[in-house]
Amino acid sequence: MRARILAAAFLLTGCTHLDVQDAGNGRYVVTGTASSGGYTGSHEEAIDQANEYCNKSHQRAVIENFDDKPGVGPKGEHTSSMVFTCAPPLVLRFQ
Repeated sequence: MRARILAAAFLLTGCTHLDVQDAGNGRYVVTGTASSGGYTGSHEEAIDQANEYCNKSHQRAVIENFDDKPGVGPKGEHTSSMVFTCAPPLVLRFQ
């Protein structure tokens, strides 16, 4: 029953979250899926997940590239994978 509730919640949000995968050498891969916004929506989803991951260590996500899955899924969703690294936040100093 709990699994059905979780599945329904994911369907209602229009996005699915996949775990961040370690790609080695300080690089990570995350996949974003969005049922609206085309590839812009799936890019935004991937960026949000990457920033959430990097924020845990007080860093920011630096995007290396996107790989957009061609076409749309069975429910009209677009999917994009993103390679990123985590870096310290920028600090601006004025003199």
